[in-house]
Amino acid sequence: MAVVENRTIDKQEPFSTVVGDPWARVLAAGAMQGRVLHAIMLREVKSRFGRQKLGFLWAVFEPMALVAVFALLFAMGHETSPSGMPVVPFMITGFAPFILFRSAMTQTMQAIEANRQLLIFSQVTPTDLVLARGLLEVATLTVVFFLLIAGAYALGFETRIENPLQMLFALGCLAMTGCGLGAFFAALIPFVRSIKQFVSIFAGRPLFFISGLFFTFEMLPGNVREILLFNPIMHMIEWLRSAVFIQFESRYASLDYAVGTAIFTLFIGLLMLRGLRRRLLANL
Repeated sequence: MAVVENRTIDKQEPFSTVVGDPWARVLAAGAMQGRVLHAIMLREVKSRFGRQKLGFLWAVFEPMALVAVFALLFAMGHETSPSGMPVVPFMITGFAPFILFRSAMTQTMQAIEANRQLLIFSQVTPTDLVLARGLLEVATLTVVFFLLIAGAYALGFETRIENPLQMLFALGCLAMTGCGLGAFFAALIPFVRSIKQFVSIFAGRPLFFISGLFFTFEMLPGNVREILLFNPIMHMIEWLRSAVFIQFESRYASLDYAVGTAIFTLFIGLLMLRGLRRRLLANL
């Protein structure tokens, strides 16, 4: 027999049960993190969408109506399908992913200021606030995207998703890029208040018109295309359209550029939140 920490154990008892299993501690920490994120997301749902289900339905319907109106306007003004793709589904696969990216960025950017009172709890960190709001926004707008695709199919438009995994991966890249930029700007807002105005302008009309919502790389003149090839959002949208339409395969969208941008942006955003955590708390 052996004595460890003043209690008698059998030599065959696992040592980890005495000193504490590190994997158990990791799992416990992960479970705690999950509970914190879940609680913050529930609070976000109640504060943003109201206690009535109609509030959430309106949050889904609003971007759906926006996409539908622009898609119909474009369809009425253009008789030919861009790059062989049906016009309405073409517009849906441009507008909906872009809205997902933009909303993920703007909502996460404001997450810390909107929920600063929660930071009095030791379990809640600025990163938790950003991640919870980002996950909620991405989940909501992903549902909107699939509802729009289903609606287009119900109306008789050709909408057969050829590569579902690639499509989900492209949506994931847009979500990661939006949340990463939002986290980056959220970390800067307490120190540079004008960041919000800058992002509002940048994420508005300029980015809206250069991200391939109305066109593809192939439809552009060579000199314009060379400039827009630096826009990772357009690469992600082209990559998504290649996954949805069998008749379209982008020759210019770069998988490495899209994935690299998404991972790098999210990493830098979360790193900024982590590195400036103490100063963020002091400046709120």
